[in-house]
Amino acid sequence: MSAHPRIRPGALTAAVCTALLGTVLASPVAHAADPSPQRHTLSGSRPGYATAGADAGAVPADQRLTARLYLGSRDPGGLAAFLRQVTDPHSPHYRHFLTPAAYQRRFALGPAEHRAVADWLTRSGLTVTRDTAHYVDVSGPERAVRQALGSPIHHYRTARGTVSAPSGDLSVPSSLGTEVVAVSGLSAPAAAHPQSHRTTTPLHPPHPRPSGTTVADGTGAVCSPSFGGTPATGLPTAYGATPTYAPCPYVPAQLRHAYGAGGAHATGKGTTIAIVDAYGSPTMPADADRYARATGDRPFRPGQYRQRVTPKDWNVGSACAPPASWAGEEALDVDMAHGLASDAHILYMGADSCLDADLMDAEATVIDHRLADSISNSWAEIIHSDPGHLTPDLVNAWNLLFEQAAAEGIGVYFAAGDCGDSSPGAAETGVNCDPKTTAAQADFPSGSPWVTSVGGTTLALDRHGNYAWETSMGDELSVLTDSTSAARASASRASGKAWGPLPGVFAFGGGGGPSDFPQPWYQRGRTPAGSHGTPARRTTPDVAMEGDGALPVLVGLTDGGTFQLVGFGGTSAATPAFAALQADAQQETGRPLGFANPLLYALGGSPVFRDVTDHPAAAGTGPLTVVRDYGPSPTAQAPSDDQQRYVLYALGRDYGLHAVPGYDDATGLGSPSPAYLRWMRRTGGIPR
Repeated sequence: MSAHPRIRPGALTAAVCTALLGTVLASPVAHAADPSPQRHTLSGSRPGYATAGADAGAVPADQRLTARLYLGSRDPGGLAAFLRQVTDPHSPHYRHFLTPAAYQRRFALGPAEHRAVADWLTRSGLTVTRDTAHYVDVSGPERAVRQALGSPIHHYRTARGTVSAPSGDLSVPSSLGTEVVAVSGLSAPAAAHPQSHRTTTPLHPPHPRPSGTTVADGTGAVCSPSFGGTPATGLPTAYGATPTYAPCPYVPAQLRHAYGAGGAHATGKGTTIAIVDAYGSPTMPADADRYARATGDRPFRPGQYRQRVTPKDWNVGSACAPPASWAGEEALDVDMAHGLASDAHILYMGADSCLDADLMDAEATVIDHRLADSISNSWAEIIHSDPGHLTPDLVNAWNLLFEQAAAEGIGVYFAAGDCGDSSPGAAETGVNCDPKTTAAQADFPSGSPWVTSVGGTTLALDRHGNYAWETSMGDELSVLTDSTSAARASASRASGKAWGPLPGVFAFGGGGGPSDFPQPWYQRGRTPAGSHGTPARRTTPDVAMEGDGALPVLVGLTDGGTFQLVGFGGTSAATPAFAALQADAQQETGRPLGFANPLLYALGGSPVFRDVTDHPAAAGTGPLTVVRDYGPSPTAQAPSDDQQRYVLYALGRDYGLHAVPGYDDATGLGSPSPAYLRWMRRTGGIPR
């Protein structure tokens, strides 16, 4: 997937990236390959774009290549059995996790297996340049790569230019069939989007005001103190009614109240949340402290925030958005994690790029040393695209890393996406979609059976600041037009103006749907079964929380040298918020929760979740709409300025996904209610 620049359709950002890359090295003298004719094929290691029709010729035999070989488990069957026991809430071994050292002894490859891999590579003429617990980096001429991995490397023409790839699936000696699970670096890297978007206009935090009063944010824009609190009487009607101004961006105190966090027993005390993004902002954590003070919260204590960022090692190139473009994502993740778990330690792990190799290194650092109880990830990519880069073997390497986290009691949380069902139809107008998508699909790694996929909702608070309702995160967008015929039908002061188009254009929505993986045991009976001979699939999301860009959360960051409070939305907001809620839950139970999904599904349908639907009864029968006022243009005023200033959002209209009673592919099991943390405290997190 390629990286995209920031998208600002009136308020909406940006894409960032993540991808697959690796490295492989070689010896100057080619030796005989493994004499055994038996080979183990790495199924799917040839990317989809490597077709005969696109073949542009072989890579020269003496051209130097690099690759990364990802290593497997010494006992895949034993690992699968252990994971079922340690993650099933009804098992006597539930939460009897391993230390990192114990995991390495029981399930990782040992010194003998590493020597066998290295010997095979050097016999083939490659040079091993790095050997870690997770992979081996090598380099050498194409002829040596071909000899070792069983396939020539060719050039291929794609819509993104000419790139190289294996001309067939790669293979390894059958004796190493479990030792090597994937190879990267021989084909073009992919990139993933951050699952967030941002308002264009700087905003200021809302302050308590009498109900029904209009709130100006300091830029000339108007927002409402609660959902429906301020009618937009100066603007045209929409869907047969006068719209209201969107609520002011939410601050952590409002979210804590809505979801039951905060208080003496739900602050994340004694836990650590790791956040993995690319690169790192030079103004963190000062921005987070300034944001906390501005929103009435407590800044970090000394030592409560740590970061691992190495600018000298950053891999900056065309495949990834520039490091500065990650600053908003980092600020959003840190502000939400700290805001909903104020006593938790935060560890920011800044990967050296948005490529898979670097992101996997960042994740592995946390997991190998158990540096955190949970990992929040607000980025994603798609598997089915043109050209397609995310190969099944690399997906397997990611899943093995997540299995290690589950064995060690680390919960891994991923944003479900901001493009509805990620189909070509959604990508036609969706602002945070990958235009190369070829099918409706769940994002990855969100779709992995070993992570918790966090979707998005639209949260409404009443005039007292209490929870009113939630609907699915899905926005159709309309702007003011010069349609005089439509304007005559509306008695508004905006003479000659009307909203158009109506219905609006899909712009943004929570991700979800079936993944490429079989239905895991914990979803059986909870999510849709297969039909017409089609096997049941792992379906996302698992849970959901507030993330709508039409009703964003407030974030603080330094942009262009100036500290600003801005609105951000997306499943990037929901994911660190839920990871923080899990830190609160761990404090309540007094022990690590680990991989959350089996417990979450065991609690499905109970009062610990609010069942979110597209048409919440508490919202009434009319259409759910808001007008987001982005403030007057800083340029000379003209009649067309209102087209940029005012945007009408129709809510609860995700693309291809629908929130229905019970589990659904838009909001999963629903959103956590305050009863969720109370249940954790009462039961210790173990169903009776």
